[in-house]
Amino acid sequence: MSDSPKQLQISDKVVETLVQSIFRKNGVNPEEAKRNISDEQKRMIKEMVEDLKKQVEEFNQNQKKEKKG
Repeated sequence: MSDSPKQLQISDKVVETLVQSIFRKNGVNPEEAKRNISDEQKRMIKEMVEDLKKQVEEFNQNQKKEKKG
């Protein structure tokens, strides 16, 4: 992966902030939600996150190519 640890740390913070905001807006207690999620839902979320990471990486690579070219 070409992302530096600092870039990944920033991305993680952005995701965490967005998730917390969504939970707060919808009155969701994160600890309660963790206890009530099924294994299938966990698997689906992990797959979705991996897909999004790949899309972001591809987007970033395309942006770098456009800047060079």
